[in-house]
Amino acid sequence: MQRFEGLYSYDSPDNIQPAVVTVTNKRIEIHLKDARVVYWYWYNVVKGNGPDLHHAGLPLQTLKVADAAFAAIAAKQLSKKYRSYVVPFLAGLGIVIAGLLLAAYFWLIPFLAGRAAQSLPVEYETEMGESAYKAMIGDFKVNEAKTALVNRFFGALHIPSAYPVKITVVEERQLNAFAVPGGRIVVFTGLLEQMQRPEELAALLAHEFSHVELRHTTRALLQSLGTYMMVSLVFGDLSGISAVVVENANTLQHLEYSRSLEREADLNGLALLEARHINGEGYIWLFRTLQKDGAAAHSEWLSSHPDLGNRIRYVEERLRGASADTVPAGLQEIWTELKK
Repeated sequence: MQRFEGLYSYDSPDNIQPAVVTVTNKRIEIHLKDARVVYWYWYNVVKGNGPDLHHAGLPLQTLKVADAAFAAIAAKQLSKKYRSYVVPFLAGLGIVIAGLLLAAYFWLIPFLAGRAAQSLPVEYETEMGESAYKAMIGDFKVNEAKTALVNRFFGALHIPSAYPVKITVVEERQLNAFAVPGGRIVVFTGLLEQMQRPEELAALLAHEFSHVELRHTTRALLQSLGTYMMVSLVFGDLSGISAVVVENANTLQHLEYSRSLEREADLNGLALLEARHINGEGYIWLFRTLQKDGAAAHSEWLSSHPDLGNRIRYVEERLRGASADTVPAGLQEIWTELKK
C-alpha cells in the first residue's frame, strides 16, 4: 500500500492539518496526527482545483496531495467512476425528460427523502431492508454465538417496535455498527471488544434502533442514491427502488447522517434507556471508548458519526441531575457471558 503526505481540511479551508494518506482500489484513508482515520470511498470523491480532491456533500472536506503518483492513481480511479455513470445516465434520460417539471425541485432532495421515508409502508420498508441485508451480509463472517447473545440483550431491553428488530454480530476488527432499513442492525466484533460496560452496548443498540425506528436509515439511503430514487417514488415504482437499494446494499455500512439526525437518535436512545432505568452515561462511556487512541485508529463508526465531543456535551447536559441507575441483573448476566 502506497503512502503519501498530504493536507486535509474539514468544514473550513482554514482548518488544515497534515495527514498521511494511503489508497486502495476501494477508498482513500486519511490518517490524522490525533490517531483518527477518515475514510473516503472513491464513489464519494470529486475532483477540485489543481491537486485538490473533495468529499461529496457537507461539511466541506478537502484533501491536497502534491505527488504525481497520487494524482495518477486518483485520475485512474475517478475515470472508472465517471465511466460507470454513462450507462445509467443514458438509461435514465427518458425519465429525466418526463420529469422536467420536478427537476427544478431536486435541490430539495434531503427534504423529499425525509418525506418519502415517512410515506413508505412499514411492510415494504422491512422487505426492502431484508433484501438489502441478504445482498450485503455475504461479505461478512457471522459470529453466531455473539449474535444470539446480543439479540438476547436487546430483547431484555423490552423496546416495542413495529419493525422486526434483528441484530447480527460479524467478525470484523473495525469498530463499527450500522442499521439497515426495516429493523436489521449489524455490529462488528471489534466494537464489542472495546466496550467495558453493558451500558455502552445498551446505548449503541438504542442509538442504532432509533435510526431504524425514526426512519433515519431509510431517509439517508434514499438521499444518498439521489434523484433516481426520487423519480421512482414520484411515479410509484417501488420495485425500482428495491432494485436500486439491493444493488447498492454495501453503502449501508457507510451511510452518513446529518448532525440533527444524530442528535435525534442520541436523545431518543437516551430516553429509551432512562425509561428502563439504565444509566444514560452509557452513551458517554461509549463515545469515550471510541475517542481512545487505540480505538480511534480503526473506528469506522467514528468516521461516519463525527463530533463526539459535542455529543458528549449535550448528553451530559440532558443527564444533569439524573440518578445513576444500576444495570438490571438480566442484562448484566448476558453481558458477562458475552465478554467471556
